[in-house]
Amino acid sequence: MSRVILSFFIAVVLLTTACAQSTAPPATNETAVSATPLFQTKEPERYRASRTITTVSASGDTVVTRNQIARDGESRRDDSATGNQRVVYLNLPQGTFVMLPQEKVFADSINTEHPESGDASESSPDRLLHAEPISTTYQRIGVETVNGRNTQKYRVVVNSSPDGNVSVSETLIWIDDALQMPIKSETKSTTGARSAMELSDIVLDVDPSLFRIPEGYGKITFAELRKRLKWN
Repeated sequence: MSRVILSFFIAVVLLTTACAQSTAPPATNETAVSATPLFQTKEPERYRASRTITTVSASGDTVVTRNQIARDGESRRDDSATGNQRVVYLNLPQGTFVMLPQEKVFADSINTEHPESGDASESSPDRLLHAEPISTTYQRIGVETVNGRNTQKYRVVVNSSPDGNVSVSETLIWIDDALQMPIKSETKSTTGARSAMELSDIVLDVDPSLFRIPEGYGKITFAELRKRLKWN
């Protein structure tokens, strides 16, 4: 799978995971620490926002990506830039498409490079029987304003022991009071690597045309689209 497509789906998975419903009640004690989530989250059925993701490697290399994202029910849109070229990903009920607005072309997003998905190894009996122990704690820190929006701030600490070595990661997460959606997160690990995500310019009014391929766009093959972007 190309780096651009892979990055897109990783971002979608992270956002979906962060917005998974929790059955635990909201915390009322700011110093409370729990082994189960202290918050409930959801994702609005319709919204659009600007998303900034910053990753810092253990060696200090920093990468910042900015996307315009939108959702309307089962339809999603991710608008980003690769170099000087805009790339739009549409995840629709009828399929996933990639558009190049400057060239007015689009293609079906079909991955044929790696037919093996890796699911077999992830769910193999041996892996499940020897799963590494993981413990997670949740703590409510308090109220904080992010980009003019009221949020509840939490700390989530995950302890694991891959290959016999203890690994700890800590994530700070800000959940919007009105939307009940995570709008900011910061994660750091014992290796020194860090990552952060922040949503801004959030609005609940979404133009349905954002989730349609505009008239006049020509369809090309995914292989041809890759060549135009010079994907590796």
